[in-house]
Amino acid sequence: MKKVHWMIGTTLLASSILAGCGGSSTGSQPANNSSNSNSTSTPPKQEEAKKEQAGTEKIVIKLGHTVADTTSLQKGSLKFKEIVEQKSNGQMEVQVFPSSQLGNEKDMIEGNKLGTFQISIPSAAMMSNFAPKAAVLALPYVIKGENEREKFASLKKLAQSDAYKEIATEAEAAGLKIIPEAVWWYGDRQITTKGKEIATPDALAGLKIRTPDAKAHTEPFKIMGANVTPMAFTEVYMALSTGTIEAQENPINTIYTSKFFEVQDTINLTGHMTQNQIPSISLKWWNTLSSEQQQIIKDAMIEAGDYQSEEQLKANEEELGILEKNGMKVVKPDLNAFREATKDTYKSFLDKFDQDFYEKIKKAQE
Repeated sequence: MKKVHWMIGTTLLASSILAGCGGSSTGSQPANNSSNSNSTSTPPKQEEAKKEQAGTEKIVIKLGHTVADTTSLQKGSLKFKEIVEQKSNGQMEVQVFPSSQLGNEKDMIEGNKLGTFQISIPSAAMMSNFAPKAAVLALPYVIKGENEREKFASLKKLAQSDAYKEIATEAEAAGLKIIPEAVWWYGDRQITTKGKEIATPDALAGLKIRTPDAKAHTEPFKIMGANVTPMAFTEVYMALSTGTIEAQENPINTIYTSKFFEVQDTINLTGHMTQNQIPSISLKWWNTLSSEQQQIIKDAMIEAGDYQSEEQLKANEEELGILEKNGMKVVKPDLNAFREATKDTYKSFLDKFDQDFYEKIKKAQE
């Protein structure tokens, strides 16, 4: 009997051990199969699935620009915020940072490129540091028209052209997404001075004038003999008040909202550059969005640009009179002389674009 009990116990123990080994072996097989499957194939639409999953989380969008919170650029940025948050049903939140809180224009574009934050609104001239062909938009008198509204219409037409899309392609290669149809108007840049009129290009000889730090800004003035001093915008008012610089150039709205009339007494309507802003979007961030989210951003950027542009056009028209009332003398220079003096400026940029592209940009406005 003892022998029988011993045999039964041994049999049960062996069965238990075998069952345990069998369970372990059976359980590990599917894991191995799953691992093999994952290493040899990618689930369909994996990237889109990731975007949809990310789409359930709130997206915070930081948008920066360099000018004051009283400008049309700030108004346009807040309009963009309003549209995005409404169309996304609150899934996207836009935080707006004016007055160079996120850095100067160049710093902010670098931040977009690296994916540090999402959107900035720099000038075409500054964008040309990253998308070289954008420099053509900032050349003297390249945008056609007799006044700002005519020039705005020319720019809107140009933005629909294949030539403009070449700029967008260059930007993408640099890690930036731009939307050609999103035109943000800034206007004709005018020169302010103190105790000096700029009626002809000769009057610029030796004049210490501040411009943004981009070749498209500095080159025309160098050609005309000025002593060009690139400087961050936030430093300009103090530099003018201390005499570190003698002059600066900006659209009328910026001259007014920055209160340059307090430290300058003459505005010279040279209109030497017609400036538009090119919203810069981090391509790294853009590619994390679903197609629906991308469409929201695109539509909002176009609509907000139209709103901002109209605000800027009105401001430039109305605030010239206000500057006069604040004591600024308005000088109307010989524009034909300025056009003649700067007509070959494009030749300094043939390392960024060829002459055929320059001609295409002009033709696209016809």
